[in-house]
Amino acid sequence: MLVVKMKGWGLSLEKKMGQSQGSSIWEFSRNSNSYWNADLRQPYRYARITPAEPKDGQVVEVILLRSPSSPEDEWVAKGQGEAKLFVE
Repeated sequence: MLVVKMKGWGLSLEKKMGQSQGSSIWEFSRNSNSYWNADLRQPYRYARITPAEPKDGQVVEVILLRSPSSPEDEWVAKGQGEAKLFVE
């Protein structure tokens, strides 16, 4: 599990779906959190994290996605946060 601590909130990422070009796609922990875009009436359940393999305490860039294959114009950039790795 990967947790990203952002300003004012955190993002619990449960399952790594894959990686490409220095970024990885993760599925949210559905029990912990989700992100809802009221304008589109769509939940966001995935995050694109850069770098793809963050070390514990490393700063990462977070972009939220509706699906792993969402087109770039639907992405929601959330900024940077600190990665915390948890081994289950």
